[in-house]
Amino acid sequence: MAPQSNIYTQTVPLGDALDKLLGALDTARAADGQNRLPQPVSCPTQAADGRVLSEFVIAAADVPPSPLAAAKGYALRAADTYTADSNNPALLQAGKNCFAVRPGEILPPGCDAVALPVHAAVDGKGGVSITAPMLPWLHVRRAGADMAAGETLFPRNHILRPADMGALLAAGITEVQVWDRLQLHLAAVADPAPTPKKNGPAVTAAADGIIPALAALAQDIDCHVQTAPCLPADAGVVRDFLQSALKAGAHALLLCATGDDALTAVRDLMEREGRIVAPDIGLLPGAPAMTAVYEGRPVFCLPCSPAGSLTAFDALVAPALLLMSRRPGLCYAKTLAGDADAAGKLTAELAASLPAHPGLDVFAPLALARVAEKTIAMPLRMGEGHKSAVRTQALAHITASGKGIALGSTVRARPLRPADSLYNTLFCAGGDDVALDLLADGLLRLPHAVHLVCAGADAADAVQALKNRHCHMAVLHMADDDKGGFNFAFVQQHWPEGKIALINLVIRQVGLVVPAGNPRGLKSVADIKNMKLRCVNRQAGSSTRMQFDALLRHAGMTPQDVPGYENEVESQLAVAAAVLTGKADCGPGVAAAARAVGLDFIPLAGERWDLAVPEAFREDPRVVSVESLLQKPEFKKRLEALGGYNTRLTGQKLELGVRLGA
Repeated sequence: MAPQSNIYTQTVPLGDALDKLLGALDTARAADGQNRLPQPVSCPTQAADGRVLSEFVIAAADVPPSPLAAAKGYALRAADTYTADSNNPALLQAGKNCFAVRPGEILPPGCDAVALPVHAAVDGKGGVSITAPMLPWLHVRRAGADMAAGETLFPRNHILRPADMGALLAAGITEVQVWDRLQLHLAAVADPAPTPKKNGPAVTAAADGIIPALAALAQDIDCHVQTAPCLPADAGVVRDFLQSALKAGAHALLLCATGDDALTAVRDLMEREGRIVAPDIGLLPGAPAMTAVYEGRPVFCLPCSPAGSLTAFDALVAPALLLMSRRPGLCYAKTLAGDADAAGKLTAELAASLPAHPGLDVFAPLALARVAEKTIAMPLRMGEGHKSAVRTQALAHITASGKGIALGSTVRARPLRPADSLYNTLFCAGGDDVALDLLADGLLRLPHAVHLVCAGADAADAVQALKNRHCHMAVLHMADDDKGGFNFAFVQQHWPEGKIALINLVIRQVGLVVPAGNPRGLKSVADIKNMKLRCVNRQAGSSTRMQFDALLRHAGMTPQDVPGYENEVESQLAVAAAVLTGKADCGPGVAAAARAVGLDFIPLAGERWDLAVPEAFREDPRVVSVESLLQKPEFKKRLEALGGYNTRLTGQKLELGVRLGA
């Protein structure tokens, strides 16, 4: 057949060609209601390396499954030591109510704390004297401390790594649902060959050589590839190949045309029975290349020259197959030009300093995210559990002779995740609360999952992180006055020129932590004065202290009316510990801390926890996902089920003047 003129009359830019192809596939699916993409299949966890999850995965078991000793010492029941001190030690008996343990050992039944050797005196006759009070779960890794049953481990479309497989198996997940591998059927279409010279190579030798190369490239992106013998340049034969491939379950079809006759055969068939999407794609090398849709499947027709076909596969075919496989389009749209060096390391700006450890090579775990136009690295806490391994997105190497790296400096990091994870990771600075854990869990369950990484910081540092564009949002809970105002004045003071929106996360109840059963019958702060109760207090500047002081003022009380007002501790759990051990009758705190050690809680006021978001980030898809999730009734119910939380403002953008009341 003589070559036809004007076979390709429209040159389509590469990016447009891919967009048009995906749009045409969506149109085909909408027309007949059939989803021809790979479908979910079951896969043993041990064989799931590199597979893509088709649904989010929830831990089936606690890790560790039982409480473990976190230090060498003596396992015991914390309640047996509440009154202990150096002058009046708690006398325990080894093997009965006190047991020597090493790190990682399961605690004996009934034990909930470990006393360090420095707080234990052994008499050599089986007696052990404990010289300090132990709190429940002190020096203990609680069951579920690494991963808790019911916790979301991985989102939908997550690509599993070996570390992820270990976490899944530890959490009792022996089988996962993954997307089936995309099936690609591949063949060359050859022009009629002239009579070869005696002992000369066949004209189709180029096609015979390039087909295995393209098959290997497709296998590298986890496709299942079927190749066919070289096809003659005949539309009927090409049709038979396509029909056979579809019956075999092909999701995509790739043809390599050796010349004009082969191109014409493919084009004629697509015009009659399919739909040509991009007749000529602007690629050099790689022209002529064509895309079409045949019975709802994509058809790629590439040149058969080695350079042209390999370039076209990398630039056009691979991105499309990756997207169809629910894998990140590593070669398309989200490539970070200039960010990665020849060794594949990314350059990022540090959101917190990284210390050096002289004499040790440190591989610091990092989370990476795109914030505005910068790639930001957030140092993560070093841990030895599965969760630490699976949450690490990159590693920064600080050599044994190297120096630490300061906040705001650049660092070269080796990514452990695909580039698109930069765009689905959300950085948050500020407070630490179980409500944020629940938010992170909910975001992982979304169809387009968002990884929330929270970095603990005080309120001033959190606002500074926003100013530095080191995070997308900050958590604030700073009282503005005694009338229930929160956060607006603080933001105005620390960033007056910043355009910030406050989105309510939750109202956390603040009140008094009291012994179990509330034996003294406390109902208000006035009872502290009236009953002459001993109190423990939070440190000055903490939001709980500010709320407590406001409650005292509203009751007409002064610090002198509160015995123990000057006894400050630096955490919610420390308040609960003082009440639990009898050192105080009550103290300002929150419900979660009281529940953690079996105490009661008397709610007295609300503390508004808001997400401070720069207006410039409000349309970021990650922030949009957060606001949308906060507004869902199902999420609010999960928050309220925790106890000690009110959701009447959750998800609302707040205006100056919104108050809770005292």
